Amino acid sequence: MALAEAVVEVGLAPLGLDVPVTGLDVFDRPEPGTDQGALVVAVGVDPRSEHAVALVRAAGRDRAAAVVFREEGAGPPNGALRDAAGGAGTALLFRRSWADWAQLIGTLRAGLAVAEEAEVANVPLGDLEALAEALAALVGGAVTIESPDSRVLAYSSNNRDVDDIRRSTILARRVPPERRAAMREDGFLALLRRTPGALHRRADGTAPERAAVAVRAGEEVLGSLWVAPTGCPLAPTVAEALRVAARIAAPHLLHDRARRAGQHELVLEAVRALLAGRGSVDLSAARTGLPPGEPCAVLAVAVAPAVVPAPAVAVVPAPVGGGRLARSARAGCARRGHPAVAVAAGDGARVLLGGLEHDPRRAAGRLSRLADALAAELTEEFGRPVRIGVGEIRPGLDRAAESARTAGQALRALRLGRSPRTPPAARVGELADTVALLSVLDTLREHPAPAQDCSVTRLAAHAAKPGEEVLLDTLRAYLEHAGDSARAATALGVPASTFRYRRQKAEKLCGIDLDDPDARLLAQLQLRLLALAAAERE
Repeated sequence: MALAEAVVEVGLAPLGLDVPVTGLDVFDRPEPGTDQGALVVAVGVDPRSEHAVALVRAAGRDRAAAVVFREEGAGPPNGALRDAAGGAGTALLFRRSWADWAQLIGTLRAGLAVAEEAEVANVPLGDLEALAEALAALVGGAVTIESPDSRVLAYSSNNRDVDDIRRSTILARRVPPERRAAMREDGFLALLRRTPGALHRRADGTAPERAAVAVRAGEEVLGSLWVAPTGCPLAPTVAEALRVAARIAAPHLLHDRARRAGQHELVLEAVRALLAGRGSVDLSAARTGLPPGEPCAVLAVAVAPAVVPAPAVAVVPAPVGGGRLARSARAGCARRGHPAVAVAAGDGARVLLGGLEHDPRRAAGRLSRLADALAAELTEEFGRPVRIGVGEIRPGLDRAAESARTAGQALRALRLGRSPRTPPAARVGELADTVALLSVLDTLREHPAPAQDCSVTRLAAHAAKPGEEVLLDTLRAYLEHAGDSARAATALGVPASTFRYRRQKAEKLCGIDLDDPDARLLAQLQLRLLALAAAERE
């Protein structure tokens, strides 16, 4: 539990925590049939259901150590479930709300792989600084503990007679890019990842002496330990000492990783609370590090849907997840000196920026320049157009939800805008016509008038047939180009004669009178409603 507490919490432990665990069983069968001492992960089983009670009783008969359910959520706990666990002598564990099943299962598997590893005296679990000091004494050199991407997690304080590479690594908290590139090119990093033991490399030219070992939990690499000499060459026994050190470090790195993941999720939850206008502003500010009483604003970021050319066998670009978009957007803000936190959203990501300038005009100008630069950078990164709705600046984090609402409105207008002059990033005020139109369309959708006999309704029904879908595009192009058939044909990329034939066919099928301004207005509104529905499905 010390290793897994970041992803699971104890609901009930009738036999205490001093119960041996022998393995992991992901429950996906009608009958558990688990091994004695196993952790049963009840994926998909509602902890409030009778099925959960039956599963716990069956796990007790099999003498399973515990059953892990998803979080209980709001409402009173399932008393019958706890009674069953108490009678069966099986512990109840619950997945924490921020973790998904993949994270939980991965952490439990890794924890089981390292739980019996060696310990080092007087080093609390997860105290990496104390661990680095203890390991330095064990291996006889200056120790650096690094993450899989070469970030420095901790280091021993013995900096006597160390070389410049170790010194610059510690100061930057990351291996220098040129050094990492050189080790990647000569294959040292790849060799380190696949070698079960330690590597000892003698000094060679500009590369100083080093010993290193990958820290593993089963097959998963949690990080690495690096040893630099201090005043004299490393001892011939350093490789064996490092092998022992890696076993000692494994539970510490696993605990640290889970702890940092939990802290990161707390930050994301704080941002979600601010954007929704709920929760404590002071607590959210403490978790995010954004000043609560300084001006703030929200950017709503989304990647435009992929346009797949004919034929249908064309390769469809992979979708860009909101989490990846949020990380890239936050990094782009940080590079430009803007403190920000970002979360995934249903239509992309939301970026909350704090500590903006107090002068409204200067702050608005700087925010617009940031959004433009960010849209260009992300468009290049993802190879598809990125749109950014710029929220209105508000005086403090307690009004971040207002900025989020206007940012979302602007993004929605940008995604629906059809003008070639539509910018990649804009505020609501710059998109007033489209925002107003969306409001009208929303009202029509919420309070629809009888439209079963309207021209667009009839045409849409016919256009659902194979090969006839071009008729809606034809009518839309004709109306959007104010009845100029030549421009409409050019916009669709078809000959004027083809466009004229399709337009006449569309008119005949739906019976629209294109000389009637009311008919044209209604047709345009209905076509926009269809486009809005299609955009939201994407």
